[in-house]
Amino acid sequence: MPADPISADVLSDPSLKRADLHCHSRFSIFKYFRRANTRDCYNAPEDVYRIAKERGMAYVTLTDHDSIDGALYLLNKQPDLKDFFIGEEVETYFPETAQRIHAGVWGLNEAQHREIQKLRPNIRELVPYLKSERLLFGVNHLFQNYRMKNVAARYIAEVIEMFDVFEVLNGAMASFHNKMVQQLVVTVQQHGRRISMVGGSDAHTLKHVAKVHTVSKGETVAEFLESIRKGDCFGWGEEMRFRDLVADIYLNILAYHGETGADLRSREYTARDKTIQLAIRLASIPTAISGLPAAITSLNYLKQIVVTKGISMRFSRLVDELRRPGG
Repeated sequence: MPADPISADVLSDPSLKRADLHCHSRFSIFKYFRRANTRDCYNAPEDVYRIAKERGMAYVTLTDHDSIDGALYLLNKQPDLKDFFIGEEVETYFPETAQRIHAGVWGLNEAQHREIQKLRPNIRELVPYLKSERLLFGVNHLFQNYRMKNVAARYIAEVIEMFDVFEVLNGAMASFHNKMVQQLVVTVQQHGRRISMVGGSDAHTLKHVAKVHTVSKGETVAEFLESIRKGDCFGWGEEMRFRDLVADIYLNILAYHGETGADLRSREYTARDKTIQLAIRLASIPTAISGLPAAITSLNYLKQIVVTKGISMRFSRLVDELRRPGG
């Protein structure tokens, strides 16, 4: 939700439009376990589009991990869509610390995607390119991947300098994380910096698509994105409960096993690939039954809270450090 309470009159304003700026399709590959042919999401792009429209989204995008294949697939299947735009969630890094950042990029084309993929290993090369192309881009779930060995003030100061759009409401993050990001952004805004605050579901199953989204104005996609660029927007919705996150993990595991037959029949994979995939699928069954996925999800959720609480406890000092020249 936005920093200030939003009245029912504002929300019923017909000029306000909505879009979930952070959602995934089956084209989000789990890149760290690629040999197993695992995906972060098993939603068909056309189903994501349909559900988003049913839930009141004026505009729809897909932000798959370092891929626009799902968006291109949908546009190839439905070329007359005027309310759909290409998005992407880009994984980039601070090269000297290997600190990972997930950046949402919206309204890009195929040529820009290819250049983004070339530049993404170094955030200091990527961001100037995004600015030179006048692309709308922002940082997702600011503290999710924060490495605690880094100096928080230095990390946050550099990110704030680079980005003008921050995801302050992520449907898959702990509420405390979202509030901490929003508090930081509001504090920076109070010192004269224009920063846009957006929201997205980060949905990896259809159940949560568009339940968190961004509200802004614009009678076309271009106008909507420009309104966000100007800061005339806010995030809206409610985060998932922890049990929903765990349930999503198991739904994706079931979907992974449900594709076994199709993968084994596919001509895309060699006999060796299929043997590896089958072995991993068989090995994953006792792992899932043992509750390991739930345990890993719990640890990641706990880390979010620990990191953000640590930053929260020294928030005043952190803000003072950010105000100092060179801070």
